[in-house]
Amino acid sequence: MQEAPPMIDDSVNTCKSSVFLLLLAVQIGVQPVLMAWYAAEATNVPLRIVVINVMKVGLALGPLLVSGRCRQELSQWSPAIALRTTVLPACIYVVQDYLNQTAVILLDGVTYNVLNQTKIIWTALFVYYMLGKRQSHIQLGALVLLVASAVLIAVGGRSANAVVADELARITGMTRACIAAVLSALAGTIIQKALQREARDAYVVTIELAGISIFTNVWPIVLGASAESASPLWDGWTGLTLVTLFIQACGGVLVGFVIKYSGNIKKSFAVVLGLLLTAVLESVWNGKAFGAPGYIASICVMLSTLLYTKYPPASPNPVKPGHESPTDDDDETERYGDDASVKKQLLRPRGGHHRQVATEGDAVAPALEAGELIPVDTLPAPKA
Repeated sequence: MQEAPPMIDDSVNTCKSSVFLLLLAVQIGVQPVLMAWYAAEATNVPLRIVVINVMKVGLALGPLLVSGRCRQELSQWSPAIALRTTVLPACIYVVQDYLNQTAVILLDGVTYNVLNQTKIIWTALFVYYMLGKRQSHIQLGALVLLVASAVLIAVGGRSANAVVADELARITGMTRACIAAVLSALAGTIIQKALQREARDAYVVTIELAGISIFTNVWPIVLGASAESASPLWDGWTGLTLVTLFIQACGGVLVGFVIKYSGNIKKSFAVVLGLLLTAVLESVWNGKAFGAPGYIASICVMLSTLLYTKYPPASPNPVKPGHESPTDDDDETERYGDDASVKKQLLRPRGGHHRQVATEGDAVAPALEAGELIPVDTLPAPKA
């Protein structure tokens, strides 16, 4: 009898797990601050998006080449399958990328991170209406906390002494960040629904999403460069701008390895630490005082993230004691969760052999959109 594939042991805090968790927390914490420091002058937003997606393609091709799966995936690639699974969400992601790239420059890091986390709310709504997935009572409470944090950060961030232009820029940035969160959830649910019928390699889907984004953003760059009043293409760019964009592209890879070695519950702790780090950087280095509403909003979003990840809905078909299969595990719900965690499935290809499939549950497509390359074989297997 073939042995079951090894599962993540959340009780063992290995050195590798700790390193990836720390790196992810640092990446989440410094990313919005670095964008404000080193990417604000690079005003050509389509060019920024193209550069980030070129980096994502390179990061996705690397594992395929190293593992020797590149030729196999290329021979199995089908334009029809790509059209069914990635084109529509990729087009939505193009708009979302633009909104995020402009919002992160207009907002402080804390406000941007809090509003960015509200995509959990919209994902929960979309997966309920489009996929029929319900949330647990604790998860619903976590979503209420998340809504409260968004309201606090929106209302509490106003300043009586703020310049009208600055306040207008802040409102514009908040609007774009909120719309981007909705689009991220919508595209994520669409691609998840499509991937329930098609088993795809995570790296291949990432390359497809990035390729479509590159293609659509190249056109405004070309048209803008041909205009007489156009500024130099790389105006405002420095070496640190490229480093900042590369860190953004690498963030998804870190998410993938954290999920692989630690599980999604520990990943939520990295998100919380990242939010704390952003608040510290904004307060100490940028001298921004958020006041009580800002700090309360940050605490609310941290708590809601932990609760939403820790308490998924109960399994509808619990396994009776003493009837576990060789691949069952008492801690599977905690390790893999449901809506916002890594799920383990077994896909039986032709020939009858099993191979392990792990994905990030309802967050699969948002993860891919963000460059979160899950280091596993495939995305979800088709439903029978």
